[in-house]
Amino acid sequence: MDIKIIVVGTLDKNYLTEGNNLFLTRIKNYSKIEIIELKEISQYDVAKNIKAQTSLVSDKLSNYSEYVKVLLDINGKQLTSLQLANFIQEVKDFQNAKLAFIIGSSDGLDQNLLPKVNYRLSLGLITLPHQLCRLILLEQIYRSFKIINNEKYHK
Repeated sequence: MDIKIIVVGTLDKNYLTEGNNLFLTRIKNYSKIEIIELKEISQYDVAKNIKAQTSLVSDKLSNYSEYVKVLLDINGKQLTSLQLANFIQEVKDFQNAKLAFIIGSSDGLDQNLLPKVNYRLSLGLITLPHQLCRLILLEQIYRSFKIINNEKYHK
């Protein structure tokens, strides 16, 4: 399986970097995974920043046309860990085994991106900083592979 995580911005806290590296290392036992960081735009007003950022993400997605694209969106569908594992398993078995997750900037992305994604996923109704969202997504991908492989996960 090949997983891409397209994120806007970089990590700026050591604990987030360490957590991300930990889960990336663990996931690599199950899948090829790559984080693709896009520069966060903050030179305009919020509306222009969102439009410019969405354009960058959209351009990047054009490189991954064969991937199932999942946008992390507070208005997306909420899944349990088991449901997410089943979704990943389905992509692995029946949809080219190529999966791309998209995490927007702290200002978000505009609605023009929605037709370019296959699925919208919510990690819950709470607002998460996008850097923490990245860590939680990695943990859930790792947990999904543990579920798929019927392996014990130490909580």
